[in-house]
Amino acid sequence: MTTFENYSVKSELIDSQADGQLRLYRRQLQQGSLVYAMVLLGDNVFLETINADGAIPGSDATGDTIWLDGQQHRQPVSAMVSAAYAQRPDAQLIAAMAFGFHGDIRTSNEGTIVSEGKILRVNPGRAALCINAEGQAQIGLFNPTQLQQCQQAFGAGPVLMLAGKIVHPELQQETPSFLPFNPLQEDFAQIEWRRTVYAGRYPKTIICIGQQDKQRSYAVLLTAYDAYGIDIMQELRAMGCTAAIGGDDDSSTQLVWQGEMTVTRPVRAVPDAIGIYIRNQ
Repeated sequence: MTTFENYSVKSELIDSQADGQLRLYRRQLQQGSLVYAMVLLGDNVFLETINADGAIPGSDATGDTIWLDGQQHRQPVSAMVSAAYAQRPDAQLIAAMAFGFHGDIRTSNEGTIVSEGKILRVNPGRAALCINAEGQAQIGLFNPTQLQQCQQAFGAGPVLMLAGKIVHPELQQETPSFLPFNPLQEDFAQIEWRRTVYAGRYPKTIICIGQQDKQRSYAVLLTAYDAYGIDIMQELRAMGCTAAIGGDDDSSTQLVWQGEMTVTRPVRAVPDAIGIYIRNQ
């Protein structure tokens, strides 16, 4: 058994798709709970950005975040997954999770976005999840040249785990097990609020990655409730994850599976989500 499978034996398996390449779990912690989807990346299962109203994100002349039509677009994830623009002719949409942060003026994602190999927006000062055409995943900072290797990329941040080391909200220096908060010095105007959310028991959104074997990466799309950031990250490391990136939290936290919210609670409209698709055979 893999490290991930050993960990998830003690979690509740809610659903399994594509011969186990996509699974949904629930786990109760001593403090708080997790709902997470494991995605074995490859030809059959893939991640792709879903944008509110099907709008296209980009950057203005100053590099600031915009929707290319100049309008505002936000929807709950449950509305996005039922819309025609989220459907793909060659694949079935199984799940989606809110992830990126959004600007106040035109509301599109502030982070880097690459969709089907096309670079839509670049923010080299903010971390992203990059997945190449072979299904190998990386988390880090990417410039425009580096993004050319990404088939899909999703920006958010800050990074919460690197090379198996967990970010600690109170440390100033790296230790054998921990990193100081915001280890990549990401450009966040509200970085202290991100630290507060991570250190507290706010609802949280995180994606972590690990290696299934030499050829394939897996991603875990996780929502957490009433749990401290350090406790969540220790769970992700126990799953075999070696890197992780945080997304928008609090009332933005929402994971939809087969059209239904995995946790029923009030949520706000968001600019985009990461969709999980299974390719039609």
